[in-house]
Parts: sequence; structure tokens; C-alpha cells
Amino acid sequence: MKTALAILLFTLSNPFVMAGELATLENLGFSADARYFMFGQHMLQNDTGQAYAEIGVVEILKNDFVPGGWKKGSWKVTPNQNSRGALYELLGDSRGLKERYGIYHLRQGRLLYTRNDGDETIRGEEDEMAGAPALRFRDFERGLEFVVTLHMRKGETPTATSFHIELTTTDSNGALADYTVGRKGYTRPGVISYRIDRIWCSSDGRSLVFAVAKEDENSSISYMVETLLLK
Repeated sequence: MKTALAILLFTLSNPFVMAGELATLENLGFSADARYFMFGQHMLQNDTGQAYAEIGVVEILKNDFVPGGWKKGSWKVTPNQNSRGALYELLGDSRGLKERYGIYHLRQGRLLYTRNDGDETIRGEEDEMAGAPALRFRDFERGLEFVVTLHMRKGETPTATSFHIELTTTDSNGALADYTVGRKGYTRPGVISYRIDRIWCSSDGRSLVFAVAKEDENSSISYMVETLLLK
């Protein structure tokens, strides 16, 4: 089994996340060779009246930030403004990062999966928590079928949870390939649950990006991303 070490991206520290706040995740594009991927998220901070944004560039194979590849910022906004403006400001400040890694915002790859409320769930044998999404879908361009299972486990406290993703692909000849994505057993304090919201692939279908929503004890939602290079 090929194991992809995962990274935690776009973590929002407690001072920035208030009850019920919902971050918006943005696909900001791949590089031409699909080695790099840029993404961002933004949200309104209800307690401070500020718009907060983060962006990152990750190297798909290493599943890690490029040097200097994670940036964040916040700006004061007037009532009823959209937080997306904070992302635009942060992108303007990060033009050199985009150019260094050849990111093109219109090169967003293909959306393989987006979550629906009716998606079925299963529970892995080793899980202590029910509700691990089992996803089954096909990439028709590459002729691959995907089966994706998210496993969650509670830590020593009710508000600390770990997760990992198991992925099996089947090609048109019936050949199987297995992957494990995520830091299995790594418990993140303040997180009560995870779910897979979207999965993108590069235009050649080999670079995968898993967008994982994480819910904290205040019912606020922010995002982390796992990346994987298929065989």
C-alpha cells in the first residue's frame, strides 16, 4: 500500500473562529505540470468585524507547502461586506508566489466529487465514530473507479479527533491500487468531526486534491487539504 503523508492546511486558530462561522474554500489553480496547487479560504470574523483569508501553495508529490507557501491576513470591513475581498487582497500581496510556481487561476483541473447531503456513510472496523463517508465515483477520462472512505477516531477528549482516508482505484482492466491519505492517529484538538467536501484532479488525472471540512466544538467549519499523486 502506498501511503501519502498528509498535511494540515488552512487551520484557523481559536481566536479567529467564532460559533457558527463558515469558511469558503476556493480552488486557485494548478501549475502547468500539475506539480503545484494553490487554494485559499476566507470568512467573516463576526466578533471583530474583519474579513480573514488564507492562501497556500502545495507541492502535490510531497504533500507539503512550498517554501514560504502559506500566507494569511485580515482586514476591517463594513457591515454586509463579503469576505472574498480579503482573499483578493491577499492574492495581490502574493503575486510573486503565484509566478514562482506557475499557478494559473483558470487551470483548476476537474471536479471529481462534490458532497451531497444524501451521500451514504459507513463505519470502518477500527472506528470509534459512525459516519465515515464511503464515496464511490468514476473518472471517465482516465477510466478509473474510486472508492474513498474517511475514518475518524476520538482522542482522549470529546473535542479531539483524528482521521485518515483510504482510497482504492480500479482501472479498466480491473487492476487495483490502494492508498492511505492523512496522518493516521494524529489527533487535532478542538475538532469534533471531518467530512470530504470536494475532490479535484489535475487535467491529466494524476494529481488529486481532497478538500476536507472540519467542524470545531463551536460548530464552525474550516478546511484542510490532502494531496496525492496517483500511480
